[in-house]
Order: sequence, then C-alpha cells, then structure tokens
Amino acid sequence: MGPGIHLNNVGLKYGDNIILHDINHVFAPGQCHVVMGPNGGGKTSLLRSVLGLTPFSGEIQVQWPGEQKGKVGYVPQKATFESSLPLTVMDFILLNQTRMPLFWPKWHRRAKAKAYALQQLERVGMAERAERRMGQLSGGEQQRVLFAQALLDNPDLLVLDEPTTGMDEQGVRYLESLMHELVAEGKTVLAVHHDVTAVRRLNAQVHVVNRQLVDSGFVADVLIPEKIERLFNHYSAPSLPSKTNLEDAA
Repeated sequence: MGPGIHLNNVGLKYGDNIILHDINHVFAPGQCHVVMGPNGGGKTSLLRSVLGLTPFSGEIQVQWPGEQKGKVGYVPQKATFESSLPLTVMDFILLNQTRMPLFWPKWHRRAKAKAYALQQLERVGMAERAERRMGQLSGGEQQRVLFAQALLDNPDLLVLDEPTTGMDEQGVRYLESLMHELVAEGKTVLAVHHDVTAVRRLNAQVHVVNRQLVDSGFVADVLIPEKIERLFNHYSAPSLPSKTNLEDAA
C-alpha cells in the first residue's frame, strides 16, 4: 500500500517571491493524485518539496502504512542526453538498477538484471529500442525510458512531473495504463499534469494549485467547464490578474 501525504502550513518563497503559501492538505494513500494549475503556480515546487529536494516552511509527512519506509520513484519533467554519448537505453536502465552495477562480475546475474530491465522497458513500449542511444531518442521516448527507470524498484510512491512532455498519443496511453495498474496495486501516484483531456481519462483526484490550494476533489467535480476558467487564472500580483491558457500551463 502506498503512503498518505500530509501537508501542514507548507510555504515556499525565494526572496520576496511567494511560490507556495499556507497549504494544508492530505493526499490519501493508494490513489492517483494530479496537481494542476497555471504556469508559475507552484506545482513543480510542491512536488519537489514532497521529495525533500526544495527547502520549505511548515511540515510534510509521508505516512507509510507499515513500520518501514517504502520505496519512491521519480520521473522529472525531462532530461537531456548528449547524442554522441555512447549510452544505450539498456545501459541507462542497468546503471539505475539498485545494487546492480553495469559491469556485473557474474554473467548470469547481469543476464537476470537485463531481463528485468527489458520487462520494465516493455511496460512503456520501449523494449525494441533497448540498444538505441539515449541521445538518439525523441523527447517523448526519453520520457518513457525515465518512467521505466522509475519502476525498477517497484515503488510504493511514484512522483511524476509532467511525465507526458513531448510524448505522442501511443506513449501517453502506455503511461496512463501503467498509472491505472499501479493504483490498482495500492500504490500512491502524485503527478503534475496540464492536459485536461488526459487527466479526465485517469479519473484521478485533482488538486489545483495557484500558490495556494484553490480546489480539490474528483475530476468530475473539479474539471467542469464553469469552473475551469476561474481555476486556471494566474495572478502574478494581487492587483494585476492575467489569464493563462490552460493548455500552456505547466
């Protein structure tokens, strides 16, 4: 079972710039949670705070169901790979396998590690590209490989920052299927997403963040036409509202 995540008076600012302000909320365990909102509203900062990658005020508690802390998988918004670097997809996955170095001294153990890596690549539709260089893949294909890498340790909590960036429709469908599968297994998924149509297919809990928590609930209750325009207005200053197109929100 995945963890619940409790936020108590969470705030974040850089100098005088307030990124997050006084957020109190609970992400229930074993569910898919999608964080949405306008560009610059603090979505990625919230995820990075949960992961402990960004200093924040207040308190964030990741409450695991058992006595031991579970495993966490993370997919960043994107990664850059030099096209001339001789690092194949399989090399990248093997390098990221816990306690399984790339040049394993026992051939049969390395073979077992490769077989497991191929299983994860198959789940995201990238097994046939296992010997391609990472730098030769499209941005969407690289995202799929990053997703496969995040699955290696069978995480109980999966954190995704715009996981479908640059991805074609087939890749999006692979990831959606996996997210449904993980939640069915009792995992907790926390993702930043901007595509309303895709989020509706996930049937997730939606949490709209614009420096503060603006709205939260089932997708059918939050992403309705009469609310969307209000929810995704971005206010750069209290006295100067400016409208941001939802499809451009990141």
